[in-house]
Amino acid sequence: MPDFLEVALRGGAATTFLLLTLILLRDGRNPTLARLGALFCVCSIYWSLNTPELRSLVTWWALPLVAVAYGAAAAFWLFSRALFDEGFRMKLFDWAILIGMMVLGGVWITSGALGGMPDPFQLSHNAAQIVLAAAAAWVAWRGRGADLVEPRRRARIAFVILSSLFMIGITLSYIAPGRTPPIIVDLNVIRLFVMGIGLALLVSGLRSEEMFSTSGDAIAPAASEASALVGCADPAEARLLSTLQRLMAEDRVYREAGLTIGALATAASAPEYVMRRLINGRLGYRNFNNYLNEWRLADAKAALSDPAQRGVPISTIALDAGFSSLGPFNRAFKAAEGVTPSEYRDRAQAPQAAKGSPIVKSA
Repeated sequence: MPDFLEVALRGGAATTFLLLTLILLRDGRNPTLARLGALFCVCSIYWSLNTPELRSLVTWWALPLVAVAYGAAAAFWLFSRALFDEGFRMKLFDWAILIGMMVLGGVWITSGALGGMPDPFQLSHNAAQIVLAAAAAWVAWRGRGADLVEPRRRARIAFVILSSLFMIGITLSYIAPGRTPPIIVDLNVIRLFVMGIGLALLVSGLRSEEMFSTSGDAIAPAASEASALVGCADPAEARLLSTLQRLMAEDRVYREAGLTIGALATAASAPEYVMRRLINGRLGYRNFNNYLNEWRLADAKAALSDPAQRGVPISTIALDAGFSSLGPFNRAFKAAEGVTPSEYRDRAQAPQAAKGSPIVKSA
């Protein structure tokens, strides 16, 4: 590749990632999402400018800063989770992966600076990067069917493509340890430039209120469809809302484990895209699983509050309500109610509750 073209591509990629950093930090309503995206962009700026001339300027004092750049794959993986997983919060395991990648990268470059054999560290770090990039692609793809926000559904496909570009670049470096052949350097420069432009186009769609919204799905079950019917001027939409209300409240289709929005649309004799638009635009849900869980949790709470079902195992109640297993049910219940199902049952069926005392959710 001619030198002037390499300089242009590196400069263009670095500038793009710099602008994305500023946009994410300025416009992102979700602080976790914005900061993780900005961290990945900052790491990418280093890799965009990673030339022998730049590496020659790196002295001992700069090694910690350079080590941060080696956390790019972990930052990309965490950014994808913050973007596509509703309610994502950084946990100790996530911090351990992010810091661990930086430390492993620091050991790699320190080993090289000391004249040691960096290849084992390079191979380990690149292998971990491939796993994290693949995990980012899986996070983006796995929830596409349940995602009701159409711009975000399209963004998932774009993110899978970006993840693939990331993996291609890492794999190229992985198969050429030591002195990297010029052709691989050229391909990585092109890959960084294309990835920067692709991420810029993706983020330009994420700036809308739909994409950066942090509001939850705060609509009461059972009454949501009925409430939405009030003032609904479109007869076709009103009929579909009525059908949906019947399917959920009377037929209790939500009890079917693994129910998809496609299956629900078929039961309602409606196209899938119309059902998506209805549940998202009219009822306000961003994720189909959240919509189902509202109905399933209401069903489970009614059973837990019923003295006649005192002896029914909680696992049976969870499965009858439509949950695939006890684990997801416990997590969803605790997140919604602030207490475990067994604690809820004890409070609901306590003597004071039987006298009409309200159930108080714990903070």
